[in-house]
Amino acid sequence: MDKTLKITTPSDFEFAMTRQFDAPRRFVFDAMTKPEYLVRWLGCEQLTMPVCEVDLRVGGAYRFVFRSSEGIEHELTGTYREVVRPERLAFGETFSMPGFTSEEYLVISTFVEEGGTTTLTTTIRHPTKEARDGHLNSGIDKGVAPAYERLAEVVAEMG
Repeated sequence: MDKTLKITTPSDFEFAMTRQFDAPRRFVFDAMTKPEYLVRWLGCEQLTMPVCEVDLRVGGAYRFVFRSSEGIEHELTGTYREVVRPERLAFGETFSMPGFTSEEYLVISTFVEEGGTTTLTTTIRHPTKEARDGHLNSGIDKGVAPAYERLAEVVAEMG
């Protein structure tokens, strides 16, 4: 099983992040959609998550607020476009922080289970190549890789 994060660029507007987890896909899906699990792994380790709201249904919204030790907040908000438990999630998402708000981008996560191992692939589709490149160059790999390590710990405890 390959537990390392792999990032690819399938098109000029997209990048995909793939990692395997030693857990059934329903555990990985739940850990990505239920606040009691999200607060344990999502975001950078040095940030707190004082707001974690999820209305998991097509048309439902979510809001995650992250806060630094200096009190600076940034936010992820979005609306679910597709919810097929435990196979697929799709949602439009916006990132904001003081002085910056992204254009909305589309996030599609698929959960494929084989032999008790789940392959999670999250594809992020931006409206422009420049937006995609900016997201890729923001250090997302340095944030997602340790977050996925924490996600692996959370799903291991769910069994």
